[in-house]
Amino acid sequence: MQPFKLLIECNFAEFWRYNLIVTGATFVAGERTNFIKYVDEIAPVGSNLSEQPLDYSRKPKLELEIDGCDSVILYIYVLPHTMPRTRDTHEAKPFELHTTLSRGGEVVYNRRHMVAQWVGDNIEIKYPL
Repeated sequence: MQPFKLLIECNFAEFWRYNLIVTGATFVAGERTNFIKYVDEIAPVGSNLSEQPLDYSRKPKLELEIDGCDSVILYIYVLPHTMPRTRDTHEAKPFELHTTLSRGGEVVYNRRHMVAQWVGDNIEIKYPL
């Protein structure tokens, strides 16, 4: 069984205002074989930072390798820890988060998600569907 590769891309200049968490599980013949957990916490929820932390180092492209399996369920959480700079909802437009899941070079999931700045997003990926 070939491994999966999850790619998460975001070029939003203020992506530092969000914690990124990926959880899920892999399955072989219907049995769970591995638990997936990735946490990129920039700051605790409610921090209300005025600018990005000095040690901020998240790259605009994250690649996670997932063990070979028959099926996979993934949950991607984009959680704001700091609210948008503006309180005007018309100025705080959603930003784009691109997710791709591939296996052996074949893309099996490819989607651009529009993430609301005020609430973040919860994304579920199941393969096969």
